Amino acid sequence: MKVMLHGATNMSNYGDYLFAELFYNALRERSIETEFYSHPKYGVSDYFCKYLGYTPYGKTNKKMIQECDALVYISGGYFTEPRTGGLLAELQRAKRYFEPAKYFMSAHKPIYILGVGAGPFSQKLYSRRAKEIIEYSSLVTVRDEESAEYCQEFGISKSIIVTSDTALVVREYLQKKTNVPQFLVENGKKMLLFHIDSNAEVKTRIDSIIRPAVLQFIKNNPEYQLYLTADGKKNATLYNEYELMFKEVNPVVLIYDDPWVLTRQIEKADLIITTKLHMGIVGSSLGRSVVSFPFVPQKTKRFYKQIGEADRCVSLADINQDIVLQMLERYRNERIKISDELIDRARKNLTFLPQD
Repeated sequence: MKVMLHGATNMSNYGDYLFAELFYNALRERSIETEFYSHPKYGVSDYFCKYLGYTPYGKTNKKMIQECDALVYISGGYFTEPRTGGLLAELQRAKRYFEPAKYFMSAHKPIYILGVGAGPFSQKLYSRRAKEIIEYSSLVTVRDEESAEYCQEFGISKSIIVTSDTALVVREYLQKKTNVPQFLVENGKKMLLFHIDSNAEVKTRIDSIIRPAVLQFIKNNPEYQLYLTADGKKNATLYNEYELMFKEVNPVVLIYDDPWVLTRQIEKADLIITTKLHMGIVGSSLGRSVVSFPFVPQKTKRFYKQIGEADRCVSLADINQDIVLQMLERYRNERIKISDELIDRARKNLTFLPQD
């Protein structure tokens, strides 16, 4: 049997890399030949190939599709999220995510969609294509109840299984990573891990609202050392900007490269601040304390609601300095505990993979 995987694999995003490795290794453990959708612009990136130890077969073509028995859309958010931009941007996103599906559908081969977020279906052309693929698929699982409800409201008749985010299995997977060194926090200090963001609007709000709250928090709690990290490959300028932003407390800068090194760092954090989804999910799965101020709140709020920690997540647009400081003080000693039931549901996204 031969299976093709596809997702948001064309960059260096931390959460999407974890998905790629989890699905890739789950199939290989079953001795199933596995390849990723390959395309110069939208296919698997050199970054993913490096850390997966994967060599692309060349640009995906009709012959390669014919040799595959199934297509798997790995976990990620590409059946969801309203996006900015006009018609051209919408068409480019559809091509990026949905292009390989048309070949499998025309060849009458099975498609699996496993552990994705879905809805709101706000873009007409993109949403119509997403619906067509979901209806065709042999098996669909979504990571939260809201995703299933959005599908139903959009008129999707396909039976959909609700699981949880696949990244919740990271803790058990990390135990196998014996080649990844343990991370050591500065002696005698607690670790406040701040997830930097390259989006210009987010940076502005971090500087004006979150930065002064963090500085006050560390003044109130001098046992904390601030660490700065990213969730994808960034240029040195961005790290320097954030280092200057927090220069009063001499932050430690952690340069992102190896995703499992970042996971080890998250494992040691006492408190995490993030404006995105998956650093918070991994932190939660590892029993850390997380406060979340998402720029794209829909999908992120769903997760914290699902784990019973909705108050830890406030939209970036709705915060002020007092809210941030109060949340940091409130949650500095309250670690997150993910239920076994949610972890079991996350694991199902991998057990539902095609069988040889």
